[in-house]
Parts: sequence; structure tokens; C-alpha cells
Amino acid sequence: MKILGENSLSSKVIVGLKALFVAISVLDIVVLTLIMKTIKHITYNENIQGDIFDLNLFVMLILSGIIALLIIYQFIKIFQNIKNNVLFSKDNSNCLNIIGNSSLIISVVFTIISILVFFLMYKIEERFIHFVFTFAIILAVVFVAFGVGMKILNEIYKKAIEYKEENDLLI
Repeated sequence: MKILGENSLSSKVIVGLKALFVAISVLDIVVLTLIMKTIKHITYNENIQGDIFDLNLFVMLILSGIIALLIIYQFIKIFQNIKNNVLFSKDNSNCLNIIGNSSLIISVVFTIISILVFFLMYKIEERFIHFVFTFAIILAVVFVAFGVGMKILNEIYKKAIEYKEENDLLI
């Protein structure tokens, strides 16, 4: 199977990424609706501890969802360039940099939310809250590793672009 050009692997990956983009967009709209309902419920309820947990969870989901949309959009741009046979370009390098930074931001979001969940809910002995805390910490570590990996890949990519430009000048 071809990797570059029309009807290639890269063009099929673009279709999958666009479908994922739409799915996450729909989920973000659903989560925004839940945030609005939770805020409305908090304003009319006196026992708000569980509602604050729900609100923190929804905010974590919406922030990470918006940043995930940015990451997917950058991947779409990279694969579009690959499809068009534009491999070593500064645009691809910029996309990798944005993906790395966005991944690190998501890890900070998950870390902050997990700390908030821990301090707001440490007295509650509900397994779901412990699961959310553990899951958020694991995701934070995964996104740190992914972000650092993308930053390293970006630096390697920049060096390859530099070598390509030097090679083009010599020819």
C-alpha cells in the first residue's frame, strides 16, 4: 500500500482523524451541557460536595477534550502534508511542537484536577472517586511521556529539515 499521495495510507488516516475530531466535538458539546446542568443544580442545592466533584470531572473532560481537538487537528495537518508529499517542512515541525505543548498542558490539567479531587473528596470512601483520581494521575503521566516524546521528535525533525536545506543548497 502506498503511504504518500492520493488513495494512500495517509489519506485513510486523515479520514479516521476527521471522524475522531467529529466524535470528540460531539462529546465536548455533551459535556458542556452537563456542566451547565451541574452549575444550575449547584446554585439550587445546599449539599454541594458531590456536585463540586461532578463539576471538576466535567471541567477536566471539557478542557482535555478541547486540547485533544487541537492535537487531532495538528495530526490532520501533518498527514495532509504527507499525503501531498511534503515531508520535511517547517509546518510539520510547528505541528509537532504544538502537539508536544498541548500534551504537556493536558497532563497539567489532569494533575490539577486529580489534586483537587484528592483534597476535596479525601474523606469520601467511594470507589469511583478513587478510580477517577488514579485514572487522572495515570493519564497525566502518559501525556507527559507523550509530550516529551513529541518535543524530542520535533527536535530531531528540525535537524532533518536543517540537513535537507543544506543538502538542497549543495546540489
